[in-house]
Amino acid sequence: MLVALFTAGLLLAPAPAPPPPRPLREALRVEPGATCLTADALADAATTWLGHDTIDASVARIDVRGDPTRPHSVAIALEIRGELVERTLDPPRPTCNDLHALVGLAIAIAVDAAVLEGLGYEVIEPGEQSVPQAQDPERPPLQRRSRRGETNEAPARRASVSVVAAVRGGAWLGVLPGLAGGGGAQLELGWRRWVDLRAGLFGGYGGPRAIDAGTVVTPSLVGGRLDVCAALARPRVRPRLCFGPAGGALQSGAKTPGVQAVVAPWVALMVATELRIWATKRFAFDLAVDLVVPVVRPVLAERDPSKQGMVGQSLPVPPVGAVVSLGVAFTIR
Repeated sequence: MLVALFTAGLLLAPAPAPPPPRPLREALRVEPGATCLTADALADAATTWLGHDTIDASVARIDVRGDPTRPHSVAIALEIRGELVERTLDPPRPTCNDLHALVGLAIAIAVDAAVLEGLGYEVIEPGEQSVPQAQDPERPPLQRRSRRGETNEAPARRASVSVVAAVRGGAWLGVLPGLAGGGGAQLELGWRRWVDLRAGLFGGYGGPRAIDAGTVVTPSLVGGRLDVCAALARPRVRPRLCFGPAGGALQSGAKTPGVQAVVAPWVALMVATELRIWATKRFAFDLAVDLVVPVVRPVLAERDPSKQGMVGQSLPVPPVGAVVSLGVAFTIR
């Protein structure tokens, strides 16, 4: 009789209640690396996407690790029911707020697939080794692997190529005889914010310059340049070093018959140190200092009227010049 009563009591006893949800901040661990991520801001972003600040007790931990060198590359790992779910994000040039929002959304999707439905995506029913995902081929899939050592090969990452247009203007010191002013426009192709290939056009005007008491010239220069740049990726700022050849035409601008080389070729090597400061995701300010070393140096001169074929007074281009310029840049893609 006692055995029967004990057995009936076990059968009628209520099932144990599931563990209560736990605060998201308790499971979240952030290692920012070179990124601007913070645990508090990331928890707020994920909470906004989820609609609440708690997660299921089956989520043991959420690890967010920023890349030590790339300021926009983030790896996310979640341990759910003994399984490890991983994803890597590498968006092109997001602002700090955008990066927090993207990582927070990735966490919310991994924790609760209902977030995808709220965004209008179709959710695939998970199988034995699958993870709920959006039907979007442009988004890299989440990877799930067993803690016992089963691994899935990550998808190949596409190279991140950017296109930036920039306009600058500033002071020319020694590029033309004396002090001059000029500006230019350029187009840049960048790969992962480390290497840029740049092509540009420029022009400058030096104002009136006297060769002697009777001859005045107004030198000007128009040309183009091709540079290769190496950059450091930092949040909000991007210092870089550029070098390459430049060529163009120097015009004397004089109408005096005695002046030689009214238009002459000009070739130089240019080395630039630059700093780009991003004001928004697409708009930035540029500060640049260029060192200009002419390889072909035109000489503005007048003929000596007393000796046929001889040169009298001359106005040479300095052996070294510099350009200090300010400008704006706009990201096309």
